[in-house]
Amino acid sequence: MEIRKKLVDPSKYGIKCPNTMTPEFITVHNTYNDASAENEILYMIGNNNSVSFHVAVDDKEAVQGILFDRNAWHAGDGNGNGNRKSIGVEICYSLSGGDRYYKAEDNAAIVIAQLMKQFNIPISNVRTHKSWSGKHCPHRMLDEGRVDQFIEKINKAFNEDNNKPLQPKGLGIATSKYPEGWGINLYSGPGKDAWFTGHVINTKMPYLIIDAAWYGGNENMLCLGWEAWAKEEHFEVEWFHAYSKYPAGYGINTYDGPNGNYKGNVDGSYPYGIFARKDGYIDIGQNTWVKEEHFNVR
Repeated sequence: MEIRKKLVDPSKYGIKCPNTMTPEFITVHNTYNDASAENEILYMIGNNNSVSFHVAVDDKEAVQGILFDRNAWHAGDGNGNGNRKSIGVEICYSLSGGDRYYKAEDNAAIVIAQLMKQFNIPISNVRTHKSWSGKHCPHRMLDEGRVDQFIEKINKAFNEDNNKPLQPKGLGIATSKYPEGWGINLYSGPGKDAWFTGHVINTKMPYLIIDAAWYGGNENMLCLGWEAWAKEEHFEVEWFHAYSKYPAGYGINTYDGPNGNYKGNVDGSYPYGIFARKDGYIDIGQNTWVKEEHFNVR
């Protein structure tokens, strides 16, 4: 899962994150309000209070406010390991709870598993705020007696990617949303000039997605082989992701197309979505291409 950066201004390092840090722990928090991840980060980096944390996670995204190589004041243990050696992860929407909170928990488990891999942190070093200072946090998780369940969810996320088979071609797997016998029209191509081929998909059989056309929203189209295209909105899709073969932080060059011009690099710190595969290159979004030889696609 991508962790979007919205970082505190360096002028506030002295207040929010004054010390360099090599992370050894991850600390789990509940926000105790109903703000989104972006709003949590904006409030934290915008005020002049010392309270700070690294990442906020909601039902849709993860947003980072403090660099992982700097400490944050979130664990309540002074200059102890919680504040000085742990990454603080805030799970949003805990005040009201409900579906969006539990989805935020699911996303937080994925983010924490990624951070464990990135910094070689064992599951035994994933801690609650309460474990550092006694504060009743993460409050909803503690109230519902689900801390152990959440740790198991992190474990599952940590191991899940390693168990997925390598995918030598395609972008993902598409399965009809509908009951057997319900037809999905197939078209000759993705554009407005395409015509209905006269064929339909009317089974729950999974199809390999060979290509995709990204028009936005309900207009996205999937190629399911033999130049047969269908609208993405009719399918449940398990998208493949590209995982760097190297340690997090190892720079991998990016290009503006297959065999294209150099753009910059990515650090491989999280799995990348795959928007196209062509001539030994992968489009990981916004026309940013990388050589597939540097990645495992699962």
